[in-house]
Amino acid sequence: MQNHTLYTAMRFDFLYADRYVFQSGWIYPESYVPYCMVRLIQKGEAFFRINGEETLVRENQVVYIPEGCMLYCETQSKSFEFISIRFRLTAQLDSGDFLADYYRIGRVTETCGDTEITEHFTEVWQSATSNAPWKRFTIRGHLELIIAWLSRKAAATIPIGKKDENAGLSIEDILKREKLTYSRTQDPRITALVDYIINHIDEEFTASKLSEMADLSESSMRRLFVKYTGKSPLEFVQDLRLVIAARRMLVTNERISSIAYSVGISNPNYFSRIFREKFGVSPHVYRKNAD
Repeated sequence: MQNHTLYTAMRFDFLYADRYVFQSGWIYPESYVPYCMVRLIQKGEAFFRINGEETLVRENQVVYIPEGCMLYCETQSKSFEFISIRFRLTAQLDSGDFLADYYRIGRVTETCGDTEITEHFTEVWQSATSNAPWKRFTIRGHLELIIAWLSRKAAATIPIGKKDENAGLSIEDILKREKLTYSRTQDPRITALVDYIINHIDEEFTASKLSEMADLSESSMRRLFVKYTGKSPLEFVQDLRLVIAARRMLVTNERISSIAYSVGISNPNYFSRIFREKFGVSPHVYRKNAD
């Protein structure tokens, strides 16, 4: 049997990417994160609490946020800007944080002015917001290069003469030590649904419509969607709408009701209620705090 290394066996399923601009007073209430994230901090400072571990992050750092953690964020400067990429691993081990355990990727990595990592983040973000037919190949390639860059930086911190006990381990070696609990090779039908939702966020979505698009029963579509995104289809749609709306409030002067309508929510009172549930304040207070 060929001795495949863990590096060649592991894959990363891209979910979403965007660039965010927040002002003083922005708070991301403590929430469960059902996917991995990497964030390139481009301006300002913010307080991050990841599974109780408190960190002040700043410009020219990359922050790795593991799947399954509890995350809280709060700005500590007049403005705070970053590119965020969400993704999932094709497999997970009982040990938990695979990228930290086996690739030694830390919570925060200094870029030290390296333009390479900035270019990779920018390519993922720009490709994710385009309709180019080759965008998934570009995204996949640059996401893997981001992980490779972080892993290379982590390896450089290992003291000279000290052996990395996990370096070069094969799949067979790993499975002797850890149980492979589940596989998440992305289902192309769910990938297509996620892509469609992201590019048509203003449309009305129902479980019936989404299951018909994916050519699946409603129960199968929901089960697969939760498996690959960590959320039900309608929870995913609502979360995405609120994130997009929150960003538009900060970077445009559009009326809040117009922003809500543009992301597919026509009832202002309903929009205000679910926005408060997610961000802890009303849309008006959220925008005012950013001034």
